[in-house]
Amino acid sequence: MAVPTPPPPPVPPTKQQYLCQPLLDAVLANIRSPVFNHSLYRTFVPAMTAIHGPPITAPVVCTRKRRFEDDERQSIPNVLQGEVARLDPKFLVNLDPSHCSNNGTVHLICKLDDKDLPSVPPLELSVPADYPAQSPLWIDRQWQYDANPFLQSVHRCMTSRLLQLPDKHSVTALLNTWAQSIHQACLSAA
Repeated sequence: MAVPTPPPPPVPPTKQQYLCQPLLDAVLANIRSPVFNHSLYRTFVPAMTAIHGPPITAPVVCTRKRRFEDDERQSIPNVLQGEVARLDPKFLVNLDPSHCSNNGTVHLICKLDDKDLPSVPPLELSVPADYPAQSPLWIDRQWQYDANPFLQSVHRCMTSRLLQLPDKHSVTALLNTWAQSIHQACLSAA
């Protein structure tokens, strides 16, 4: 038959003893240890995470430095990106893969996707690095418009309308002029 063991005799209170006194004694005994912070972290973080949730941390900052000159040379200006994003959906604009410019000039290939207008060769634009201070240029590929009388009419209309544009004009103005030239050629062909 097992005899119950009596509880240990109480320690005579020489000074007031706290409930967490053993924990405090362990902390004081190990506070100079080189792995003390790691031990505290391993001991208390799981409990604190369970109570309060995961810690809030700042977003990770990329430590790799980008060279400003390379970034400026290879990127599309924000002004141009914004303008292309706001274009009428009938204009499909892409970077020209055959041109890689180191001076900041951006070459664009623009197509017109309008169910009311006939298909025409794409419009090629050269947008200078300091756009909108300088206007974009139409890269005139006349041989693409020599295929038939309708395309020749589109080319003539585009050429005459470009002369009517102000010295400083936008990519949007050029594309709208192109669409109007096609529309005008359709009206004159009818």
